[in-house]
Amino acid sequence: MARLTAQDMLDIVRDSLGGETSETISDTRILRFINQSYLELSSQYHFDQLNTSTTITTSSGTTDYELSVDSVQQIHDLVDETNKFVLDPMNEHQYNKFTSGGTQSGNAVYWLIHGVGPNNRWQLRLWPTPNSTATIRVHYQKKPTELVLSPAATSTVIPEEWDDSIIYRAVSRGWMMLGDPDVAAKWRQASMANDRAAYKSTYHPSKIRERVRSKVGGALLDV
Repeated sequence: MARLTAQDMLDIVRDSLGGETSETISDTRILRFINQSYLELSSQYHFDQLNTSTTITTSSGTTDYELSVDSVQQIHDLVDETNKFVLDPMNEHQYNKFTSGGTQSGNAVYWLIHGVGPNNRWQLRLWPTPNSTATIRVHYQKKPTELVLSPAATSTVIPEEWDDSIIYRAVSRGWMMLGDPDVAAKWRQASMANDRAAYKSTYHPSKIRERVRSKVGGALLDV
């Protein structure tokens, strides 16, 4: 069975809104509901299909680095590929404590999100302030690319089991716009029920055993 496209989803949503015509709800508006729902879903669940990475190159004396991409939804980690270690996240309060005694330079070991840069893309702040050139790989989950109707209708990249979650959320948004919050709530409940079913069939946890140990030893470590 072929994947649902944006046009398929739009048609289903329109039918589920009582067959409202394009004069009442335009295709553009329904497509917006669909893309809002797609974005909402990706912010609630971790989809491996949306994982990607970018790099920043440090330079001596520079603390802040604006990312070269504007599609970041959530940062997973930063890896110093030059010096071979993973940087730890920190918050603004910790950064202020570390720098209250003055500046410190060296290989950066901490990072935090620090506003946006001049191009309105996420900006990362590193500590200590780098004193050399290094390549830092930023692993992140990207925002899903919006579905479009033309020149060819596109489909989502996440598992198709989640298509109904997107559709039901879009229908819920439509009924809210039409002024019927009770019906909207029912469609919202349906979307969450589909979430649970889709999650069970598409979530693939992985666990790497870091060292061999006996069950007794493992139990003692977990106490």
